[in-house]
Amino acid sequence: MAYVSIKKYIGRDVQSVWQYVSEWGGTSRWIPGVGVVSTVGAGVGATRSAELSAETGFPGMITERLDALDENNCSFSYSTVGNNPLPVKEYSAQMTVESSGEGSMVTWSSDWEPHGISEEELKEAFEQLYTISLDNVERELEAT
Repeated sequence: MAYVSIKKYIGRDVQSVWQYVSEWGGTSRWIPGVGVVSTVGAGVGATRSAELSAETGFPGMITERLDALDENNCSFSYSTVGNNPLPVKEYSAQMTVESSGEGSMVTWSSDWEPHGISEEELKEAFEQLYTISLDNVERELEAT
């Protein structure tokens, strides 16, 4: 399994950051190329689906399932389900928000099996996507 992890310091309190990134249907606000998100269910087992635009490099419909949610420790994990446009198998990701100095440290990591593209290309793509997305979270939270 390949693995990638990105950490980002955001100068806002843990609860503000957690509330923003843990909104299950809110990823279109901060992940580039994610269309309108539709959700089914609530809590662990809930799914979200969205059309990924061509700018993501992997256009098509993606569906993800919330596998774990720990409100007390500000963490959740999710995985892709069914057919999806990512060139991976068994994609599973985790996000955690922890207190760090005057702000928060967000960690977004994932593991997966490459499928049809090299592991190095995928690592670079995921690192870039996670970095841009967390920069967007920071920008959005600073604007409020």
